[in-house]
Amino acid sequence: MNQYFLQEARKGNVYHSHNTTHGAVTALSTTCTGLVLANPINSGRDLIVAQATFVGSTLTTLENIGLVVATVAESAIATATTAAVIHNARLQGGDNVTGTADVYSIATLTSTPIWLRPLGACRVTGAVEGQEAFVAEFDGTLIVGPGMYIAFATLTTARTGLCSFTWAEARPIG
Repeated sequence: MNQYFLQEARKGNVYHSHNTTHGAVTALSTTCTGLVLANPINSGRDLIVAQATFVGSTLTTLENIGLVVATVAESAIATATTAAVIHNARLQGGDNVTGTADVYSIATLTSTPIWLRPLGACRVTGAVEGQEAFVAEFDGTLIVGPGMYIAFATLTTARTGLCSFTWAEARPIG
């Protein structure tokens, strides 16, 4: 168990969000569906990512899925957005303690993201999809600063599935 995230969860500083329906994760572009974790430019916080997860829900051909990020900090990260629900890890009833991050299940990004890392490849063999949950355990080694975002994307063809992010919010050091 990561002690940092345990302590931050006890303080009410850890959050989780996911798309609530099986969404199409689009190919790398400014049109982004699946899930986008965005840190507003004036948040005054760092988003310390614990985990990112994707689980496919349809049988299709081979496709790689991964995480993409902004190239520079932006004052306006996205337009034409559909907000996703943010849950506080303390589960104090309701979703009224949401922190400073924004999470979108659909967004038009203001700039084209770049590839950060792959999560895995979805394959079909006969009627069986060769995939379980793809999980990236960052345990705090990935920090989304103000004006930045991280999102799910594919290389060429959209994939349908459930996406999630877990993160802590903290004041930047220094």
